[in-house]
Amino acid sequence: MSTSKPLQINDIFWTLQGEGRWTGRRALFVRLPYCNYDCPWCDTEYDSFTPMNEEDFIAFAQKEPSRFAVITGGEPLAHKDLPRIIQLLKGLGFYLACETNGSFAAPPEIDFVTVSPKAYTQNKRPAYYVDPKTFEAASEFKYVVDDKLDFTLLERHKPYKENVAYSLSPEFGDMKNNVQKIIGFIQKNPEWKLNLQTHKWIDIP
Repeated sequence: MSTSKPLQINDIFWTLQGEGRWTGRRALFVRLPYCNYDCPWCDTEYDSFTPMNEEDFIAFAQKEPSRFAVITGGEPLAHKDLPRIIQLLKGLGFYLACETNGSFAAPPEIDFVTVSPKAYTQNKRPAYYVDPKTFEAASEFKYVVDDKLDFTLLERHKPYKENVAYSLSPEFGDMKNNVQKIIGFIQKNPEWKLNLQTHKWIDIP
C-alpha cells in the first residue's frame, strides 16, 4: 500500500482522442485541476478534483491495452502532481501526450507536446505567450480561432518545421464564420490545417 499523498485528479477516463495529430486513437485521458487562464469559451470544469491513490490510478490505467495517454487540464504543466503522474504512466509503458497553453516549460519526459496558446492570460503574461523552451519542444501548435486571434501572430512560426504540426480550430460559438476565416488563411498558408473537435460531433468524452 502506497504511503504517498493521493493524486489530485479532476477526471480520468478512456476515450478516443478527438482532435489534433492523434485523432481517433484510443487514449487514457488524465485531466488535472486548475488553470492560470480564463478563456470565456472553455468547455472544461477544471476547478475541482477528486483524491486518487496511486494504486487506483495504476489499476485504472491498466484497464485497457492501449499505452497512449493524454495529460490535460486545466493547465497540466502547472500542477504539482504532474511529475508523479509522468513517472507512474512511464512505468506502465505509456507514450505521453500533453495539451498545454504553453505558459510553462514542458518536462522532457513528455513525448508529444500540443501547445494551444491563448489570449486570455488574466494579464499575467502577454496574450498568446509561449515559454521559449516549450515553443522549441512543441510537437504541435493548435490555435483557437475566435474574434481575438490576429492571424499575423502566426508569422512567428516561420520558418516552419517539418516535424511539427500546425492547426487552427474554430471556436464553436461562431463556427461558420470562424471556419471560413480558417479556410481563407489556409488557402494562402498551406502549412496549416483545419482542426475539428470530432469528439463533440460524435458525442463522446
